[in-house]
Amino acid sequence: LEVLDLLIDRVRTIPLLIVLTHRPEFPVRWSRHGHVTALNLSKLTRAQSSAIVSKLAGGKALPAELLGQILAKTDGVPLFVEELTKTVLESIASLGSIASLGSAIPATLHDALMARLDRLGAAKELAQIGAAIGREFSYELLAAVAPTPTTDLDRALEQLTDSGLAFRRGAPPKATYTFKHALVQDAAYDSLLKSRRQALHDTIGRVIEEKFPTIKDTEPELLAHHLTAAGQAAAAIPYWQQAGTLALKCLALNEAIAHLNQGIALIGTLPPSPERDGKELDLRIPLGTAWSALKGQGVPEVWTSFHPALGLAKSLGRREALVPIYWGLWGNVDVQGRVAESLDWVNETLVTAEASGNPDLLIVAHWTACTTYHWLGDFTQSQEHGDRVLALYDEEQHRHIVDLTNIDPKTGAGIHGALATWMLGYPDHAVQVSEASAARARRRGHPFDLGWALHMSSCLWDLRREPAQMLARAEEAERLGRAHSLPVISEVCAQTIKGIAWLRAGRLAESIPRLRGAIETWNAHGVEISMPYYRAVLAEGLALSGDLAGGLRLLEESLTQIARPGWEERCHLAEILRLKGWMRALQGDLDGAAQHYLASLDWAREQQAKSWELRTSTSLARLWQRQGKCQEAYELLAPIYNWFTEGFATKDLQEAKALLEELH
Repeated sequence: LEVLDLLIDRVRTIPLLIVLTHRPEFPVRWSRHGHVTALNLSKLTRAQSSAIVSKLAGGKALPAELLGQILAKTDGVPLFVEELTKTVLESIASLGSIASLGSAIPATLHDALMARLDRLGAAKELAQIGAAIGREFSYELLAAVAPTPTTDLDRALEQLTDSGLAFRRGAPPKATYTFKHALVQDAAYDSLLKSRRQALHDTIGRVIEEKFPTIKDTEPELLAHHLTAAGQAAAAIPYWQQAGTLALKCLALNEAIAHLNQGIALIGTLPPSPERDGKELDLRIPLGTAWSALKGQGVPEVWTSFHPALGLAKSLGRREALVPIYWGLWGNVDVQGRVAESLDWVNETLVTAEASGNPDLLIVAHWTACTTYHWLGDFTQSQEHGDRVLALYDEEQHRHIVDLTNIDPKTGAGIHGALATWMLGYPDHAVQVSEASAARARRRGHPFDLGWALHMSSCLWDLRREPAQMLARAEEAERLGRAHSLPVISEVCAQTIKGIAWLRAGRLAESIPRLRGAIETWNAHGVEISMPYYRAVLAEGLALSGDLAGGLRLLEESLTQIARPGWEERCHLAEILRLKGWMRALQGDLDGAAQHYLASLDWAREQQAKSWELRTSTSLARLWQRQGKCQEAYELLAPIYNWFTEGFATKDLQEAKALLEELH
């Protein structure tokens, strides 16, 4: 399905026709694509079904009454037409005449398949063993499980393939067999007594463990499946954990979650014990990490994975397990927008890390502090904690942390450090820090880490008002996310940045719906962090398109979220207040505009956010210029402009310089 997602997305620009068939119950994933058309296929007509029967009968006509029964029972279902016809033909061959057939025609597809399996004789048992192994099974594994002489085994397998119920690829002993259809495997498997099934799975599991170590190491989910079906929960759980961890490392996230949930489902069957708790902990940690990468840290599944794990880790004294747990719990609260509340998790992580002396946890603790203080708008504290991360981090000793958290602490500290550097008034140095972090993420090669770095570094280029740089990173993130099946990166992060870049480039008609959709998608993932700013950007687009009322409504939503107790995301508060002043000015309310500009300046100065202070001072100075207060405007703008020592090629400083020249 992931391959098809990639293919269908790209095929719209390629002269290629793809035809896919699926059962009615399959949830169609591609209906939103304009180049995909869905057609409902009706059942086969009687004439079409008759043509299949005729071909299978070698062109020989069956009696009209018999043909009528086949057509009536199969009701235009192609597989049923084929299998029932073969069943009838085999019955005629074994009985010697059509007259002897009587009323022995199976009434269902399952009955038809069972009738064909029953005629296999000794080969039926091998088909049943093969069905217990899976839809596909190897000659070597079947031979190891089935106590059958080689000659008899070969003859029975030849009979199975001759019947058309299974196909062979390769030659024994390196051959692989595949049931023609999943329903054939189901029929063979369902014909086994429950006790026989359990015994077969037990045998298959032991054979894989003893004779096929490669399968055990590279496909532990197969062994886990057989041990589970054999009723050996305690033995199966570590293999589900191993399978989930392997899938997570490959970023096969849906598979990882499925495997780990299988293990957790079995945990409840074990009696209470420290060993049982340890198994559960080892399942819950990678499960929370997988959910974070698949849907983002804000979804409920992250909390329900990590919160029980915290108690288990503490009771077992598993200090090393606290790194991903504290990161996950802090992140779940933080990305929901509850920034001030997340500070409690930051402080608990710092205290625990210092008490335990765990260097990994200490790095993660300072990293969470760096991030939280950034969103709170305390940029100096954010930088201080980011500097601690960089001082503690060793490339070799701590590179494994990204496997637990999806984002490397050095990447996170670097990117947030770059954003804080811009806000504190160093636009060029911010680029150096950001680009160094992104380059390191590329060298590190972890797809999610790189995708996150591209997303967040794009925000810096937005602050600098350089949409071409933003768009380049958005497109790279989009390609990366789709190549590695990371929808949060490709379909959420990249689309958000693309919408903002289009808006900054003046493509309002395209950007506004893209940004609306991005905000809705973030909210669907439980994410409210950054939403005050994203709404403010969308509000600016609405105002530029003439919808001042809609823009002001969005700004009020942002300000309401920021003021919410326990949330308090003040990172972009000065800019949001400036935009409100700008919109009031567009409405002709110059006093209201000045009031909001002054409120913006108060926040910028309190935060020592020189870049926000410069931008708002320019807006207020321009307003005063319109009112004839040129001297006051000059005295407001000149000191903050003269404070800067770099970034003179950026739009903010160029606009401020041009206005100062007019005022002077």
